Amino acid sequence: MSIQSTHLVFREAKDIRELEALFRLRYQGYVNSACASLVRQNEAGLEFDTYDWHSLHLGLFQQGSYGSHPVGYARLVQTEPSSMAPMVSSLAARYSTLNIPAGPSEDAPLPFMANCPKAGELAGLLDGLKQQGARLVEGSRFVFSPDTRSSGYARFAFEAATAKAFFRYHYDFAFLAVHPRHAPFYGQYGFQEIVNGEENDYLGLKASVLALENGKLAPRRANRIESMGKAASQLGAIFLFPDNSQVFAPTPAAMAA
Repeated sequence: MSIQSTHLVFREAKDIRELEALFRLRYQGYVNSACASLVRQNEAGLEFDTYDWHSLHLGLFQQGSYGSHPVGYARLVQTEPSSMAPMVSSLAARYSTLNIPAGPSEDAPLPFMANCPKAGELAGLLDGLKQQGARLVEGSRFVFSPDTRSSGYARFAFEAATAKAFFRYHYDFAFLAVHPRHAPFYGQYGFQEIVNGEENDYLGLKASVLALENGKLAPRRANRIESMGKAASQLGAIFLFPDNSQVFAPTPAAMAA
């Protein structure tokens, strides 16, 4: 029996079926947006990005008595193959007619470095961090289903992704490439602009590059995200309940109901 008739859970794709559903959601979200230039359109209705093998693929799933289905997607791109790489390869094998890209180049270990000319100025910074043993990650390809975009769940999904990045996977620095008008939203969490989006072309779009070091979340946001992180560490998933948006893990009483 489900914990409640309907709730949301943010977690990794469990199997190829879920991964394919997330890739299709990602594809449709980009094709039907101002960011359509970032994907290669095709009849299969999904694509593979060169960074997918270096990514943890996360979904916002609506969970109920009849199972779950994804309503949101995000990926955490790291600088080496992820634990989900074999699953991505298995899915790619089912679509051999699609353009399957080669892996990331050494000069662009994260997506923002490959797509933003101005980001090349940060190569020395990233090399220095890597030499120090810092673990780097980029949050990428945030997408939501049309009926979810106006629901307010986008903030929850972003906070959940941040909690997973810092408190479950323990990355040291997180990066984002966002439209300049969205940068103030991320600034509320402590992200700092390191590349001016008004001067940075991202495949024909404007993109500010933002960075945040683990441990430097904005104080007024930190407690909530740390609570999410505890849930992620204990359960691997972060829950959102309709009647209590401050509780991110099911209580024993709820699980027994």
